[in-house]
Amino acid sequence: MENGFRLFTLLGYLDGYFDMIQIQKIDVKDTYDLRHKLLRPHQSIDLCQYPGDLDSHTAHYGAYRSGEIVGILSIYKVQNMAIDIAESWQLRAMATTIDIRGKGYGSKLIHEAEQYASHQGARCIWANSRLNAVGFYENHGYSSVGSEFIIQDIGPHYLVHKKVT
Repeated sequence: MENGFRLFTLLGYLDGYFDMIQIQKIDVKDTYDLRHKLLRPHQSIDLCQYPGDLDSHTAHYGAYRSGEIVGILSIYKVQNMAIDIAESWQLRAMATTIDIRGKGYGSKLIHEAEQYASHQGARCIWANSRLNAVGFYENHGYSSVGSEFIIQDIGPHYLVHKKVT
C-alpha cells in the first residue's frame, strides 16, 4: 500500500506540475526584459529589438509559471542561404530563466513555434544555437550544419536546422 500511495502522490505532483506550464503568443515588447537579462546583459536593451520583430508573419511566445513569464521564443520567416530550403523560418531569442531549465518549458515553447511555422507553410526551421544549447536542439530533431562560428559580441554558435513535414 505504501508504494501505491507514493506513486499516486508522485503522479498527482507531476500532473499539477505540468499543468502550471502555459505557453501563449505575446507582444514583442514582452520579450525585451528576458532578452536583455538572459541573452544580452552586457548590451543596451535597445539591441534586444531585432530586425523582423514587427513583421506581420513573426510570432513571439512566452512561457508562464504561476502568471510570471519565465521563457521566451520568437520565430521569423527568414531564408538561410547555408541551408537553401525555400520557406525557411528562424527561431531566435530562445531563453528560459535558470530555475525552470530542464523542466519542459523550452520544449513547449519550441513546439508552439514549430506548429505556427508549419501552419504558415514552413519547410525548414533553423536557429543559430549557442554552444550550450546544441544538445537541446538535437533532442528536438535538429541537426548541425557546418562548423562553429562567432556572432560578434555574443560568442560561438552552430547553425542547426530541422525539416518540417
